[in-house]
Amino acid sequence: MTWKQNGIKHDSKHNKLRLSKGFNLKQHRSDFILVEYETRPDVIVENIQQVRAVWNDDRWELHLVCKVEISVEDAPGDNTAGIDPGIKNYLATAYDNGDAELYPGNVLNQDKHYFTRDEYDTEGENGPSRRALRARQKLSRRKNHFLHALAKHIVERCIDHDVGRIAIGDLSKIREDENGESRNWGKRGNKKLHGWEFDRFTTLLEYKAEEHGILVDRKSERDTSKTCSCCGRKRDANRVERGLYVCESCGVTMNADVNGAVNIRRKITQNPPSGDMSNGRLARPVAYLFNQTSGRFAPSEQVGCEP
Repeated sequence: MTWKQNGIKHDSKHNKLRLSKGFNLKQHRSDFILVEYETRPDVIVENIQQVRAVWNDDRWELHLVCKVEISVEDAPGDNTAGIDPGIKNYLATAYDNGDAELYPGNVLNQDKHYFTRDEYDTEGENGPSRRALRARQKLSRRKNHFLHALAKHIVERCIDHDVGRIAIGDLSKIREDENGESRNWGKRGNKKLHGWEFDRFTTLLEYKAEEHGILVDRKSERDTSKTCSCCGRKRDANRVERGLYVCESCGVTMNADVNGAVNIRRKITQNPPSGDMSNGRLARPVAYLFNQTSGRFAPSEQVGCEP
């Protein structure tokens, strides 16, 4: 249940909230829900925008959404970064100096598969069972934590690279074809695509980056996966495999998702990456994996390929 500003009266002196029942449920004018809350001494509740009542297994919790002014820092630097949200890898990030990183979404896909199956297996004749509802709520909490942790980690990496501006691929129309109709990506592709919240992640990234003075621009992804980020030639056959991009014109070889991230970055700056585009950093970029125990991202162990 959610109450907006018009249905909330806040008594900050006595730490109480008066929540309206709405015109359809009121029996008389003074009919409302009175709630008393407690907070930590260092928390000040003011400028309440929304109140949510959330059922958490065995009890109701009240979530207060407040408007808080946050001081904005100066941008860490003048460098730029590009982010390409993908399907196999959750996203790829490319920086000015040629560094690149991958963030696989395998944890998110595994949670989606497990909890959705658990939800369907326990579906009752009269609607979702208690176990199904708990599975749905747990999946939502784990997904939110993953997206918050991912956005925070990328902002921290951008600060380390003195980034002042981020370009991210806009996937708002990826589910539609050129005629505006629903696009079919196949059974597995549709399951992955519709289970991801691209817009929510971008929104989280925008406000977390803004705290550090970093601007986030949403850019079209059109042809970024087909175009060589080194010479600019566009050709479908250049993407020889899902994770490999080979340009027949200039001979560059790199990770396909990183190539897309570089093209997106170059939509806000024309500076090419420094160094060799076929070096190990782009051909085999660092992959950050999500640790469910710590709730943070850490680089995966790199295995050498030398004989």
